[in-house]
Amino acid sequence: MNEGMRRNSGSTPRNVSWTALECALAILAAGLVLLLHGAIPFFMTPTLGQAVWTSGFAQSFANGPLYSIHTHDFGLPVPSAIPFGLAGALPVSWLIRLGLHPSDAYAGMAAFWLTVAFGSAFLISRSFGATRSVSLLLAMTWMSMPIIWAHAGYSMVSLGIGLLPFYFLAALRLFELESASSVAWKVSFYLLATFVSVFMDGYSFVMFAAGSSILLGYFLLTGVESRRHLLKTALPTHIISFALAYLAYKTYIGKGEFEPSSLDFFREAGLDLSFVVIPTSGFHWFADIIGISARRTEEIYYGDASIWTTTFSLPIILAGLFAWFRVRRKRTVVSALLIIALVGFYMALGPTLKINSTRPGQVEITQSQQQGGAGAVAYGVGPTGSAWISENIPGFKSMRATYRWSALEIFALWALVAVWSGSLRRNSVAPVVVLLLIVVLNIPNLPQRFRMYTDNRAQFHQIDDDLFAKLRQSINPNEVVAFAPWRNDFMANYLAPNVGFRTFNIGGDKNLAEAQLHWPLSMLALSDNLEATKIHHIVKILRDRNADVVVIPYFHMLWSPHLWPCVDQTRATLTESAKEDWNRLPGFYCPDRRKAELQPLMQQIKQLPFLETEDGDLFATIRLRPQDAAEAGR
Repeated sequence: MNEGMRRNSGSTPRNVSWTALECALAILAAGLVLLLHGAIPFFMTPTLGQAVWTSGFAQSFANGPLYSIHTHDFGLPVPSAIPFGLAGALPVSWLIRLGLHPSDAYAGMAAFWLTVAFGSAFLISRSFGATRSVSLLLAMTWMSMPIIWAHAGYSMVSLGIGLLPFYFLAALRLFELESASSVAWKVSFYLLATFVSVFMDGYSFVMFAAGSSILLGYFLLTGVESRRHLLKTALPTHIISFALAYLAYKTYIGKGEFEPSSLDFFREAGLDLSFVVIPTSGFHWFADIIGISARRTEEIYYGDASIWTTTFSLPIILAGLFAWFRVRRKRTVVSALLIIALVGFYMALGPTLKINSTRPGQVEITQSQQQGGAGAVAYGVGPTGSAWISENIPGFKSMRATYRWSALEIFALWALVAVWSGSLRRNSVAPVVVLLLIVVLNIPNLPQRFRMYTDNRAQFHQIDDDLFAKLRQSINPNEVVAFAPWRNDFMANYLAPNVGFRTFNIGGDKNLAEAQLHWPLSMLALSDNLEATKIHHIVKILRDRNADVVVIPYFHMLWSPHLWPCVDQTRATLTESAKEDWNRLPGFYCPDRRKAELQPLMQQIKQLPFLETEDGDLFATIRLRPQDAAEAGR
């Protein structure tokens, strides 16, 4: 173990100061990484929908005491914990307290964690013996992986995957026998890494636990000299750190795990091998230029777009396997990394092997990942044998988006390239050529990407401009609001703490399921489509004083926060293929069309003498007339 981790031949001696050129290269590299990910406050925002969702929690935290980590503005009647991403939402709340707009606070938070990820990748590369300049290029290569930037729409999943070098840097430091760092520092660092991981994203937490366990087990079996240190210090620290992190998360959330998904969900979300080899069109600049990308849609392929847009990894697979072959006899750590890569790849496949597997005929989007994928059993190549693991092993059975295991594989392969780069002579150009080639094949269409980031920020502000003043005119501070019909209402998270009302509605499937356990029956009844039979429940929730006002939004409470306000009216620049993808979403209509559809219902409501209604372009409000409200309150 120690030979593979301590060797630093060919690198700049660690006591040599950084040159001006090296400092400039480091700043340039870090800046390019932040630009690639759209984490530039005041200019760009990495994503929109998840940023709106996260910022709602952050704003609610900021409305309370400095130590507040639960919301009291949405998801009534009980306080809500953020099920993932507390490590992101909490810094956003601090930046909001300092006066930043939520869009810039989110970008600032992302910039911080991406910088940590970049720096950790650099330090891992240095620990494997790479020079400073090559280590910077290695760090850029890691941050260019589609598994990171293409997950930006899933917010903390992207950051959690990006932080894998941070987590494994802590593991490598802990498992070292000889190190300049004290044992107390290494133990503290490892404990910090586990806590950041569990409160950032559950997927990367499980990958960190699995990968570090494999690494530790391998070193225990092969490292005779270090075995005493591993048994005395590393193993207890490993077990206790993960146990404490899990217990802290369980205490915060109030439960150890959420309702498990069906095995068919695991099958549908498994990695199709064709996605690994052939990139998806519209996502990889160079592949699109030379015409080797493929168009993919949910009507044709199993799962959703996040699977085929994030998992192209052929360049790093080839480079990683080549690196392992070249240094397999020189550096013992590479065998452990190869095992980690193989485990990640195997689990990413899911219970059913798929090779360019397509759906049998036209299948509605609603039959995609949200409702399982029994068809993946019939039309895949065959079982992989991992079904029992996904059904029974703690942690593993929570990894329902099985393709995300490929992040662990890609990280381990990248680490193999870092080991190989560190084994070469200092003036070797081979790693530079290989790494630049990987980066070129990884990067997206940059002008298109940058335009999307600036559009995200512009739409964020447009939501404020279009809704805040109008809602404040119609809803009094601290009033309880029921949005009808309710869905997975991302927009409720953002509007309630910013406008100043409270609401039953909440975004996030886990939060929604928890809130529903405490809702009044009249609120539960206001789901699905609004029709005449729902008027009774609107009246009841008002007369029972469960809500002060019912709001009927004409914008979509889930999809409009992702693209404001709709496909035809957005100011964002969309490609034709992107428009097609957005138009496939059921019920995602523009406010004017939605308002026209609901006019017959609104006319019936307006005829009720005890109700007071206001009907605008973006929403309608319904409340009891003052005299009826007074009687209902007696």
